[in-house]
Amino acid sequence: MAVVLIIEDDADVADTIQACIQAAGYTSYWAETGEQGLELCQQLQPDVIVLDLMLPGMNGLEVCTRVRRLALRPEPYILMLTARRGKTDELSGLATGADDYITKPFDTDLLIARLQARLRRELYHAENAPSADGALIWHQHLRLHQTHRRCSVRASPSDTWVDLVLTALEFDLLAKLARQPGQVYPRSQLLDDIWGLDHPGNDYSTVDSCVFRLRKALRSKLRVPEGVNPLVKTVRGVGYKFEDAID
Repeated sequence: MAVVLIIEDDADVADTIQACIQAAGYTSYWAETGEQGLELCQQLQPDVIVLDLMLPGMNGLEVCTRVRRLALRPEPYILMLTARRGKTDELSGLATGADDYITKPFDTDLLIARLQARLRRELYHAENAPSADGALIWHQHLRLHQTHRRCSVRASPSDTWVDLVLTALEFDLLAKLARQPGQVYPRSQLLDDIWGLDHPGNDYSTVDSCVFRLRKALRSKLRVPEGVNPLVKTVRGVGYKFEDAID
């Protein structure tokens, strides 16, 4: 059974979310502060974290950053709640490692639909895990172990492999592209395949934000300058593709 951790300082909001999650058949826990949330996160290793942005003391952005530094396996899916509607807050949340966001006030049916779509995809991946022969995606600059969900990169064949820690969505996106080098995937298809059908078909900023974070992580490990997009290439007006090149 999936475990959902709610980190929310408003007791009424937390009660509403918890009731909906439990009614949907998932196990839920509640933390009132960011500090409590981090402690529970290490104890429970939840599948999903519903995280409020505006927490007292340690805010949601800091909590999100620290959760990602824990490098949990598997990485929890982080859905951030924000009362603000500015794009800056949404992008800040995504940049620190959140997988998605919902603005308050929100429809509880939408919240559960988002979580169920993601958990269905996790179940699909678990049930359709590749066999040992097909578990490893290996290119000159990239190595992905799909069963263990581990990623490593290298700048050249003479370099040693360096581990790259990715969020669940970043890993899924990179793996999908890397399975078929050169194939162009429209943003609409990536939204359906990686995020689930509950996303509006024209919400391409979700894909673009994930690619932005993925490229930033790749550049850091591959030691390439800003402006260079290693491995994940843009096909203008269409979407993205994988090329085994770092320049």
